[in-house]
Amino acid sequence: MSDTLPPTLSGTARMLRSAYPAGIPGSAYFPVLAVLYEHFSDRNLAELMAAVMGKDAAVVLNDIYACASSKPASAAIAAAKRLLEQHGLQAICAED
Repeated sequence: MSDTLPPTLSGTARMLRSAYPAGIPGSAYFPVLAVLYEHFSDRNLAELMAAVMGKDAAVVLNDIYACASSKPASAAIAAAKRLLEQHGLQAICAED
């Protein structure tokens, strides 16, 4: 599915699939959104997560707004960030 994403998002989609080969579990979804939020526009993050999660981008956009207004627990965000860092988050963030 990442081949339908623009090149600017496909690398991040690969990173997410590498970090979560069985899919992003519900418990990690909002922490992952929180980690990625500062690196992507709302629209790009919605498009990215919709492709990775198999959700509608409009639904993901609403999830992004909910996450931004009520952040997940800092421990959950830190855990998601550590995992994503092991799979190349720094390289993705350096591109933005």
